[in-house]
Amino acid sequence: MDLQNNIINFESLNDKNTLELVQDRLKPGETLILDIGNNYFHQADKVYDILSKNGYYVRKTLVNGRNQLLVAFEDGKHKMY
Repeated sequence: MDLQNNIINFESLNDKNTLELVQDRLKPGETLILDIGNNYFHQADKVYDILSKNGYYVRKTLVNGRNQLLVAFEDGKHKMY
C-alpha cells in the first residue's frame, strides 16, 4: 500500500474540521496519516480525542521529530496493526 497519497499536513488546519476532513479522505481499508508537526498547542491530543471518540483507530507516532497520527476505520473488517 502506498501511503504517500494519504498524508495530510495538519499544521495549518484547525481541529474543528477534523472529522469532516477525515470522513472525506479516508476510505475503508485505508490508513490516513495526519502530520501534526511540532504540536506546540497540543493539537495531536485534541485530534486524537476527537477521532477516537467517533469510531476511528488512532495511533500517535513521532517520525523525524514530527508528531503524526495514524487513522483507520474501527470496525470488524478493518484493523490497524
